[in-house]
Amino acid sequence: MRVLLVEDEGVAAQMAVTELRDALPCEVTVVPDPVEALTRLHRERFDIAVVDMLYQAHSVEFERRRRLGSVRLTDLRLHLSGLAVLHAARAANPAVRTVLWTNGESNRRLHMLFAREQLGCRVMCPKDAVGKLAVAVGAAVDEQDHVDPVLRMYFPPANAPTLAETFFTSSTRLAVWRAMALGVHEHAAIGKIVGVTAGTVRRGMDAIRAKLVAFDPGCTEDGPPTAEVVRYASQNWQFFLDDTVRGFHR
Repeated sequence: MRVLLVEDEGVAAQMAVTELRDALPCEVTVVPDPVEALTRLHRERFDIAVVDMLYQAHSVEFERRRRLGSVRLTDLRLHLSGLAVLHAARAANPAVRTVLWTNGESNRRLHMLFAREQLGCRVMCPKDAVGKLAVAVGAAVDEQDHVDPVLRMYFPPANAPTLAETFFTSSTRLAVWRAMALGVHEHAAIGKIVGVTAGTVRRGMDAIRAKLVAFDPGCTEDGPPTAEVVRYASQNWQFFLDDTVRGFHR
């Protein structure tokens, strides 16, 4: 069994390799970033892809450019995450089983939901627990759903709106989210990026917040709607500016 492990932290990667080789008959190939992973997936065949979600070097450089205002929504490539690897793995070989191996942090929540809802990733494992990765890979081999409770707590209730229902029903509203994720917070400036008037942006904020509150009970209906929506977009800029998400939803 050939396993591709995409992980940028050297110590974590070595621990994962040791755990997998001790528990399973496998050959593990480690790559440190999603760009190299995409190349390897096009050239080689793997049975399992174990994928981290966010990569520090890439995120830090993209964040630097974002803060300088040099990122454009029309750029050839936006923020690259593990979503690109999950998507490429299944595109290269539909038989590949994918495992999302990530920290349970709030800025990864939307990525996890996207991986599950739209990329068909059914196995998710936290990085901070020794011994759980081999169990997760075993579940993937057996084609079983397996989401560790540490990560499942970030999922919304079963009766909550889906990610798609909340963010992807309108290309204009999605563009508003992306403009705010760029760091643009004034209605007129958002409208200029999206191609609508400032009044259109302002009038749409109530509906955007209503969908957000239904999706995430941690968000508030108190105060001006723009402030809450901007806060959420800023907290989750890595998702709203994700290159794979843009590829699925323009």
